[in-house]
Amino acid sequence: MKSSGPDSPGLPAPSPAGSAAGQASGVGTAGGAAPGGAENGGGTAPGVGPIGSPSGSAPGAAANPAPGLVAVLAPGAGDPLGQLPLSMREVLDNLEGLGVYITDTDRRILFWNKAAALITGYSSAEILGRACRDNVLCHVDRHGRSLCESTVCPLAHCMACGQAGSARTFVFALSREGKRVPMSVSVSPIKDGEGRVVGGMEVFREASREVQDLELAQTVQRQWLPQPAQLVRWPFLGYACCMAEMVGGDLARLFPGPGGTVAGLLADISGHGVASALLTGFLVSNLLPLEGTVDQPAEILRHLAGIYARSGLSSHYYSAQAFVYDPAARRLRLANAGHPPPILIEADGTGRFLELPSDLIGLFDSLEFAEPPEIDLAGKRLIIYSDGMTEAPNPRGKRIGEAGLLELAREGVALPPARQAQALIDAVFAFTDAPDPVDDLTILVIDGGPSPSS
Repeated sequence: MKSSGPDSPGLPAPSPAGSAAGQASGVGTAGGAAPGGAENGGGTAPGVGPIGSPSGSAPGAAANPAPGLVAVLAPGAGDPLGQLPLSMREVLDNLEGLGVYITDTDRRILFWNKAAALITGYSSAEILGRACRDNVLCHVDRHGRSLCESTVCPLAHCMACGQAGSARTFVFALSREGKRVPMSVSVSPIKDGEGRVVGGMEVFREASREVQDLELAQTVQRQWLPQPAQLVRWPFLGYACCMAEMVGGDLARLFPGPGGTVAGLLADISGHGVASALLTGFLVSNLLPLEGTVDQPAEILRHLAGIYARSGLSSHYYSAQAFVYDPAARRLRLANAGHPPPILIEADGTGRFLELPSDLIGLFDSLEFAEPPEIDLAGKRLIIYSDGMTEAPNPRGKRIGEAGLLELAREGVALPPARQAQALIDAVFAFTDAPDPVDDLTILVIDGGPSPSS
């Protein structure tokens, strides 16, 4: 579920979660350990035996965690955390402001520290022994996806990949009071002595202030991107994006040219996140004087390259592809600066890449941007994209590649431009099966309408 695009928080309305027993029991004392629970914190529920023992399991849950996880945390013991040195257990349970929980590979929760109870309102008595698929935590991501039964959950993803990581954006939990709590999370698989993944750990902290700041930055950056009113005015254009973080370094810009033409640009600044997003604003400010006047796409790139060379912004470089399209004549002019080759879908449904050799902006002092011959776009469609679309990897490390993107483009050519742009973003993001894209994903579609013979 998305609001205005796949890079928006898109959060569903909060709904209460947790078992009836959990709702009635309330938050335990000592920051998560209810009366009668473990002496050293929130790790053991009241009236429940040691974690991992039969009496410590939730109804219907497995009696013991994976043997390998027991071996990692407490070799030869049935209570993986109870047998840790007391100082280690105290470190985990008393981290200030950092929630910690540990699961086995079935994502059954074996440990829940005091800060986790304070942040979410759920005591260890309500959480221990529960599986993530019970949806007691009700985690969703900024794309609106429910995570607790999903492979794109950061914790599940790290156990599947066997690699630690941090969510570059945020996970949103549902507190016991029914409020969404933004959380910054870091995750790591737990491995046995032979390197086998036997569980996972998530460390999280409340991040409301950061989310508020980034939501403001996201709102500002969206004003620089193609607006819904523009796509209504120019229905032969389509646009969609999904940033790797809440803000990013991909910039798509549309503006009127002289004589009824439409000009545009897709730029991809190195990196992603806040620094790259700020540089997209720099580009927008320097594009404004060209609006309504420029009729040569190479002039757009020369203008931006000259200003960038004088700016002293040597830490970043960027690729860009500019165009000027005459919808009446259905003629398209292109210019390129180190950007991936666009896809041209022919009238017969075949597709090919248009090679436009050139250099990146920001790496060289002097650049020339040649324009290839005009393209008669009647009956055809051109797709401009950022390199995140072809370099997106799946969990096995295989990239979708140019061939994969070309096939997706051909399959969706019958869709209206805006719908095809969104479908391409959705397909590539789904291919990654990841919490967030590795790189920003952006698509621009220019449709030439039906061929004269149709």
